[in-house]
Amino acid sequence: MLANKSITSLCVVRTAPLAVAARGIANIPAHEYHIRFDQRVGRKRPAQDVLDRFKRLNNGMWIHAHPGRHKLRYMKDETWQKTSLYYETCTKEQCEILDKLMTPYWLRPKHYPNDPYSAYNVRHNINSPRVDDRGNFVRERKKVLMDDSTAQRFFKDF
Repeated sequence: MLANKSITSLCVVRTAPLAVAARGIANIPAHEYHIRFDQRVGRKRPAQDVLDRFKRLNNGMWIHAHPGRHKLRYMKDETWQKTSLYYETCTKEQCEILDKLMTPYWLRPKHYPNDPYSAYNVRHNINSPRVDDRGNFVRERKKVLMDDSTAQRFFKDF
């Protein structure tokens, strides 16, 4: 859609209209972590790279496959070949970043039939830190670091 035509001596110079928005689509590199926003729907959309590479467990932890697990396997020793097929858990900071890149739909617990990760969705003997539905600490003991089974044996909170 060209707006103006101005004729010079031998050639026609065409100019594009200036009414087009200067920043319609931001050219942000795909490798940067950023929150994607859908202009048509008007809300945040999930990062597809995160959905392809990571899995969110129902307890809020994220896991991912070992990077480079299929690269030059014949050159690696047996221990590496065995442990490279394991899944790794993300750190707390990584989990917070991945949660920000997701929509509330993907943050809800998911229950699938024959889920191979169902054994990892519940963490046993870890009830603390005790948080309410808003993420605030509730009746947390001060400066006592022990697992909950020991705490339940020797201390009473109520």
